Amino acid sequence: MYIQIINKTKLKRSISMIQRITIFGLVLFLAIFFQSAFALIETIDHPHKAVVSFCKAYYQLDEDAIRYVTDQCHIQNEIDLIDQYFYEQKKEANDRGYRDNFLVSYLTHIHTDIVEKTNDSATVRITAKRAAIIPWLRTRKMYDLDHTFTLKKINNQWLISDGVRNM
Repeated sequence: MYIQIINKTKLKRSISMIQRITIFGLVLFLAIFFQSAFALIETIDHPHKAVVSFCKAYYQLDEDAIRYVTDQCHIQNEIDLIDQYFYEQKKEANDRGYRDNFLVSYLTHIHTDIVEKTNDSATVRITAKRAAIIPWLRTRKMYDLDHTFTLKKINNQWLISDGVRNM
């Protein structure tokens, strides 16, 4: 009789262990499934993503900004508008005696609205706060950013086709 009680106890423990392993496996499977699904959803290109990526790169003086703009948009009258802005910011920083990235700005409180969208074009409005942060001086200047861009879909990628000139 004592052996039967021990066997029943072992059986209950093993069933309990199987349930724990099953629950853990199910939770792990669901976590992997949802993570994969969200990763796939994130890779889909949207016009507002192109605008946010461009603005972040533009104000951080990152050469990557050119990737999000068509050639007709950033080169007007044989002047590269993005390179001109980068040059002016770096020159101003150098004139003050600082490194090139002294006047870098960061975007916060980013909000985008898709004003109009078709299969191959879109108009996106971005509003954000642009922060010029100089950590060693403990200064934070905030500027409002409110701008509208026109985008075109070229080779399944959204590119800004108008709106860089007025930045």
